[in-house]
Amino acid sequence: MCMWLNKAFTALFFCLTAFSFGSQAQTETPKKGQFSGMVKLGLVASQIHNDDVGGYNKLGGTAGFGVFTPISRTAKIQLELNYAMRGSRLAARPDKGEFNSFTLEAHYIDIPILYRSHLAMFEYEIGLCNGFLVASRRVDPLFITTAAPFNKYELAINAGVSVPIKENWSFNARFHYSMLPAIGKLGFVNGLNIIGGAYNNAISFSIIRTFTPKD
Repeated sequence: MCMWLNKAFTALFFCLTAFSFGSQAQTETPKKGQFSGMVKLGLVASQIHNDDVGGYNKLGGTAGFGVFTPISRTAKIQLELNYAMRGSRLAARPDKGEFNSFTLEAHYIDIPILYRSHLAMFEYEIGLCNGFLVASRRVDPLFITTAAPFNKYELAINAGVSVPIKENWSFNARFHYSMLPAIGKLGFVNGLNIIGGAYNNAISFSIIRTFTPKD
């Protein structure tokens, strides 16, 4: 699954890059101090670090909106309010003697605060994301659903890149990783080493529509 996801993303990224080079449409550039809006819709591939299940096998969705404003000629600050699904999934593989399976699923309201800048046609972003848990569940092999022990708050780092696909439209890929545990708590060993907790690790792929005020 992880290898397939990497290949699909690479192919899509190069297709969008080629398309954007061929597009003659230009997006309105907001002026310093002027606020513009954006809406987004996308997919999330996620895993949980330290749950002993590897691979971005849990698929979900994301959607939201935000505002951004230039702070210099080449940089912007962006604030978003998003819904996002994250978690982990272990699929059974009876052909290999692996019969255990489960799904951990968490639904968040995210508030990312991002610094954005551009280089040539690409726009890069980095910032912090405040995640507030709305609901969670664990589904086991017997189809028994129980509440999953996700923490109510998650602080994560976000980093991504966007490429234009036509006027006021862009494609965005964003990496999300928890700085504080999404499950469990941190602890100390021998008063020196910090261990414990499990961390959300996700990649989202979104289509974004921007709205820039006309002069």
